[in-house]
Amino acid sequence: MFPTIRRFAFALAVFTLGGVGAAVAAQDAPVYSERSIGSPDAPVTIVEYSSLLCPHCADFHKETLPELKKEYIDTGKVRLVFKDHTLGQPLALGAEMIARCAPQEQYFPLINTLFENQMTWARAKDPLAAIQGYTALVGMSKEDVQACLESESIFNGIREGEAQAEALGVNSTPSFVINGKPVIVGSQSIEAFRKVIDPLLGQ
Repeated sequence: MFPTIRRFAFALAVFTLGGVGAAVAAQDAPVYSERSIGSPDAPVTIVEYSSLLCPHCADFHKETLPELKKEYIDTGKVRLVFKDHTLGQPLALGAEMIARCAPQEQYFPLINTLFENQMTWARAKDPLAAIQGYTALVGMSKEDVQACLESESIFNGIREGEAQAEALGVNSTPSFVINGKPVIVGSQSIEAFRKVIDPLLGQ
């Protein structure tokens, strides 16, 4: 745990350019908010606990999520809420803080891009510069990225989500809590999700 954002930023020195920037004014600082897709009135809610550094999470987003979205999310049956679970990895935390600053409509396209190119930016000599190449595509400047890394709201929001995961016994990624119960662990097929979701829909 890092007690302050500034201590976090120094601990993540490999992830910064030229040291820590000036603190962002409180009124201008990015604010943590929920990221989800699907109808808020959907009868089934899936909370995905995931890390942008997790290869199994990348597999889920590339292979299973498109089918889950087509069959359940786009039809109003399921709402998917994405929550970060960094498992103590500073690089994952930094990447997820930055992604949280993307505009709501660009958030899932951005994290899908980061998952698709996971090995490129994660293994880059300068991970921040590599990630900025992707965030620029959704209109985020270098100043926006720095503001994200200095946002106490985003930092605390991610940490609170991780504390909720730990309280539920979630200790690996990806893990899926469906209607309040942790029931699926790992990158599972669409069939595994159907077995849980369909009974909740009375199918």
